[in-house]
Amino acid sequence: MPIYSITTKATSPYNQPFFTQIADSLLSSFYPKTCPTCNITLTKRISTRPELIRCAKCNYLSSRYSYTPLHNLRLPLWMLGFALHESINQYPKVVTAKELQRKLKISYNSASLLKRRVQLFAVDQMPKMKLLIEQKLRESAPKKDLPEGDVDLTKKLKGKTIVAVDTLALFSASQRANKGRARFRHSGISASVFLSDSLGGKQIGSIIQTIAVKGEGAIFQIVRDQTMNSLGSQIREFIPLSTIIFSDEGYPFLKGVYRNHRMINHSAKSKDKRFKWARNRWSKNGISSQVAEGNQSKLKNAFKSYNYFRPKFAPFYLSEYSLLSNVKAYGLDAIANVGRPENDKVGSGICSVADGLEGMVEKREKGVVGKVSRKCLSISSLLT
Repeated sequence: MPIYSITTKATSPYNQPFFTQIADSLLSSFYPKTCPTCNITLTKRISTRPELIRCAKCNYLSSRYSYTPLHNLRLPLWMLGFALHESINQYPKVVTAKELQRKLKISYNSASLLKRRVQLFAVDQMPKMKLLIEQKLRESAPKKDLPEGDVDLTKKLKGKTIVAVDTLALFSASQRANKGRARFRHSGISASVFLSDSLGGKQIGSIIQTIAVKGEGAIFQIVRDQTMNSLGSQIREFIPLSTIIFSDEGYPFLKGVYRNHRMINHSAKSKDKRFKWARNRWSKNGISSQVAEGNQSKLKNAFKSYNYFRPKFAPFYLSEYSLLSNVKAYGLDAIANVGRPENDKVGSGICSVADGLEGMVEKREKGVVGKVSRKCLSISSLLT
């Protein structure tokens, strides 16, 4: 019995040309190749060598996979399109390597490497996602600042774009399994992701900061601790100064930078002696961090499928989940168009997303077979 097997076209239950088209459009949109001599985009394909591309003028030959997440890919190209298609369609659930192994009938090592390729693509898109969110926030920036003091902001926040930030501990050790957390070394949420000194003091969990835009996408990133330098630097990186930001009282340092920053006290005590906690400790005067907490709840429920991963691999998983969140909010085309000139954007009919990709591809919506247009196709239309 062979240890390593690849699903062939004859035995595969999936529409391989369709998933190949997705992966092909992904390469052309996010990783276009340019001729160093003619300084033009490479568009000429080789029918017998789909991984190569030529210059239409000087026939300069280049690999489509080199210096991309598909570098030295040993799996069929359609499998990458399948993995990306499944990941986006199953969000907020995640697609694990075990699931890819079962559906594609490949070895677990091949499935985990395919999963890593999708994650590497997500890591590459993190700067674009941040820039896209920054552009959206600048377009919807409030013209007037929020009033200071204990004022009800519910009416003033209607129709406004709000950013919520929060932190959580992922895969923290329980107090019983940890034999008492080493509070003298780490305080607060940081203590729950480190083992005690009697067990070696090893880090077993991750501290994650969530930056979520209400009704839109979110960014999940690893932080070392809950200090101003760790948390504030990630927020200041792409959140404009005029943005309305809500958080809990773990972000007092934002007040001196963001004039529209407001905090909610989750530890507010009740004035009624019958109760310990106040009723408005989660939301008060229209201020709450529930947008970030809701995204964190989705992330924690989704990551239960992984059971566990080591902290050094956390940036890959968080970048992938950030990509899926922003694709659902803005679309993959919007991420691809960040930094592109107007006449070269995806969906304009001018760029070469599917240029040269001519063949027989089954159209799912009509059940007929037709040729692929040479115009710039929308990646989102393929993934829906």
